[in-house]
Amino acid sequence: MNRKLLSTAIFIIALGGIASGHTKTRSALSYSRSLVDKNEVVPAKKSRVRLYPNPTSDGNLSVTTNPSADNIHFYVFDLEGTMVRQVVLNQKRKHKIKNLQKGIYVYDVFVNDTSIEQGKIIVK
Repeated sequence: MNRKLLSTAIFIIALGGIASGHTKTRSALSYSRSLVDKNEVVPAKKSRVRLYPNPTSDGNLSVTTNPSADNIHFYVFDLEGTMVRQVVLNQKRKHKIKNLQKGIYVYDVFVNDTSIEQGKIIVK
C-alpha cells in the first residue's frame, strides 16, 4: 500500500514539473526511479538528430540523423509557432537548412507520429 501511494505521489510531482514548462524534466518513470534510488544512474537520452553549427551566424545548418530504419520528420518553427521548414530524413541522411533569418527557432523531431525530441536553433 505504501509503495503504491509513493508511486502515485511521485507521478503527480513529475507531472507538475512537466506542466510548469520545465524543459529539463525527465520522464515520469526516470524521475520516479531517481527519487526512489539516489544511487541509480539514469542514462542520458540519446539524440536522434545532430544539428551543426548551432548556434549559427549565417542562417545555414546541417541536420544529420543517427542510423535508423524509421523515417524521421524534422520540423522547424519560429517563436510564433509558424512552421518554417519541414524535412523527412532516413538512414543517416544529411540535410542542409539554408537561409534562416536571425533569431531563435524551435525544432521538433517525430518518428511514427510521435514526438521524440525537441530543441532550439539560434541564428546570430
